Amino acid sequence: MSSRKITVLKVKSPERTISSLARFSEEELDPYRKTLPSGTREEVDCDEDTILFLHPSFDPLEFQKTKEVLHLPDGEMIPVVAIDPNGEILMQAFGNEESQRLTLETGFAHYFSRSRNQLWKKGDTSGHTQKILQILSPKDRSFLVYQVEQKVAACHEGYYSCFFRERMPGGEWNPLPVPRNFLPEKS
Repeated sequence: MSSRKITVLKVKSPERTISSLARFSEEELDPYRKTLPSGTREEVDCDEDTILFLHPSFDPLEFQKTKEVLHLPDGEMIPVVAIDPNGEILMQAFGNEESQRLTLETGFAHYFSRSRNQLWKKGDTSGHTQKILQILSPKDRSFLVYQVEQKVAACHEGYYSCFFRERMPGGEWNPLPVPRNFLPEKS
């Protein structure tokens, strides 16, 4: 039985610049945490499938602008991190070649939903769109960063960023000062 994969970003604090992105199983998280420097903070997204590990010792990656579709092996997805103009990390999702093409053609962020197995334009139903300001990638082109103008909220729970809480030692949650711009409707 395969375990759930988690996306892990090392982020230099307080600047909040990305140092690395990796994906591994939930079972590998605790051993990985033990390799991190003392004082590393852990912010977790709303779906608990992306974690930001923040520490001042992490060296930021160099990014380059890109205006082309990154070609992927058939069926492969590329991680995409959305940030705002201030560098605030808003969310992490996945893209395929078609979502990248639509993003470049329309100027709005498109992703591929693995759970629904379909393309989606961020904000298509909510109106909380992400207008592309620039697209970046590290030199190894292992993931993309969409710098966006975020309308209202990136998070389906109403928060401006999906990273609105910090995991404390012992597993307690500490809310972060992330604006909650709307309350989602209960279904």
